Amino acid sequence: MTDGLTMDEALRALAALEAAWKDDDEALSALAAGSAGERPLPALVAVYGEHAMDTLMALAFGLRATMSDEEIAEISDAVSSNIGARMSALLNQTLKAWGALSAPDDLSVTKIIAHTVIDAMRAVTEDPSRTEVLPLLATFRSYALNDG
Repeated sequence: MTDGLTMDEALRALAALEAAWKDDDEALSALAAGSAGERPLPALVAVYGEHAMDTLMALAFGLRATMSDEEIAEISDAVSSNIGARMSALLNQTLKAWGALSAPDDLSVTKIIAHTVIDAMRAVTEDPSRTEVLPLLATFRSYALNDG
């Protein structure tokens, strides 16, 4: 992962998003317990949210791996001047601060952050009202497994 998340962290965050979506407190509790050296779950979910939104924004603006530096610079300028992209960055910043300050086992905060991340992910898809959450998360899980 290019943004500092390991594959294991991405998979743990995705499991938390799915558990929050399903309102599965038992799974969330197990994920929150984690092990020594793991990021607290609320912070991890928020950091993963930033990763997901960055990925979706890049796709929405047409970023491709085969682009020249000049094309990438043009897209970067387009993103920087887009109010939606700037608001997304502000939302990510807020969620990360909240996640970092939360108790590691605070399931209520984790659920709120997770639902906000899911809603943000859905908001940049083609038809948010028809975007099914579990298949969307499965796509990100596949991406994490193939990219890691």
